[in-house]
Amino acid sequence: MKQTLSINMAMSIDGKVARPDGRWYGLTSEADKRQMDNYRSKSDAIIVGKNSILNDNPRVKLKFVENAINPRPIILIRRGTLTPDKKIFEESDHIPLVICCKANKKEIEENLKNRVEIHALDSDDIDPKKVLGILSRLGYERILLEGGPKLNYAFLKQGLVNRIHITLVPFLIGMKTLPAIADGDSDLPDFDKKKWKLTSSIQEENEVFLTYENIE
Repeated sequence: MKQTLSINMAMSIDGKVARPDGRWYGLTSEADKRQMDNYRSKSDAIIVGKNSILNDNPRVKLKFVENAINPRPIILIRRGTLTPDKKIFEESDHIPLVICCKANKKEIEENLKNRVEIHALDSDDIDPKKVLGILSRLGYERILLEGGPKLNYAFLKQGLVNRIHITLVPFLIGMKTLPAIADGDSDLPDFDKKKWKLTSSIQEENEVFLTYENIE
């Protein structure tokens, strides 16, 4: 089975994916949470970043899909560590896998002892291709990325994303400095040549659930 990577994000009408305080809360409905669980139920693993956990403390255990296997949490931590009181450690059916750098492995081991499995890369940064390689060797082929704008950009920049799920929510935030779905320092390579096909569009009340597939 070919490994596939899907991004799942919600954004405002004006394309923002965070409030002015950097968090995302109260802007999506129960319908969005049900749709998110649907995406998760079709995934083997879900990638989240350290900042997403710090900002939003997300739940990863399925709530709205019955008899589904929960995806394994994959946490990417480039610097520092996390505290063990986060929901991702307390509510998951699986022991989360932390992928980190060699410099912060010891700190993570001390803070999250017996709470996670750790795989430290022999580098000072986290290479998205190496992350997917690790997951492939572990047998995880259907990957969902819910890691935030910077992680989205890193995986998109290397051409690793097959699918993008977008929830369009009925709010206008403004504030030009807020991030979009992919937040990087430069434009994505060949952004005007790579094609994305709209394969699904579902409206529920004032939200729209869109799915785009990479067709290159």
